Amino acid sequence: MTLAPALPLHRRLAVGPGAALLVVIDVITLGFVTLGFEMVASRILTPLFGSGIYTWATIISIVVGGLMAGYFLGGFVADRFPGFGLAAVIKFLASAYLFFIYWLTQGGLESLIGEIDGEFTALFVSGFVVCFPPLVVLGMYSPLSVRLLLRDPKDAGRISGGLFAISSFGNIMGIIVTTFILIPSVGTRAITAGFATFLLATAFASLSTRAIYGKSE
Repeated sequence: MTLAPALPLHRRLAVGPGAALLVVIDVITLGFVTLGFEMVASRILTPLFGSGIYTWATIISIVVGGLMAGYFLGGFVADRFPGFGLAAVIKFLASAYLFFIYWLTQGGLESLIGEIDGEFTALFVSGFVVCFPPLVVLGMYSPLSVRLLLRDPKDAGRISGGLFAISSFGNIMGIIVTTFILIPSVGTRAITAGFATFLLATAFASLSTRAIYGKSE
């Protein structure tokens, strides 16, 4: 008996090509925003606490902790609500919090630090407030992206590996572009507002995709 040839991977996805392209773009751009914002956070915190090893250790550990929590939580939520509606919610929440950080950098962070005793405690609390919530939310998109595209469990390795690689590319570009181009050109507050506005706009793109492909896709 002759076996039918296997369909190419793009024909075995759970969504159509337009929706799949949106997921890929989201993975790249959210990866860009994720580590781009880490660099922005460093520019928010280092004028207050210095650019020494303790400041960077705090930022990096909180960022990684936020992503870890986001990946874990996102896996559970993506299995329960596997759709573009959840993608939109993730982006709306991340956008709202970045707008909050934009407001906080007008003097609210300094006021918060002034109420805390101990430099290391103030550093950790400030780093947590600035970095942890948005990184949790942004981290939730990674497991959702796999859930959105995956139809056949046999393709899990290729799809997840490809998406993680694309996300890492976005991470690299976020660090380089934010550090060498955006921060010297427009400053941290403008970048924060820009990231928030971008996430808000792409949230509507996810809602539009949900309307086209239905609740389950």
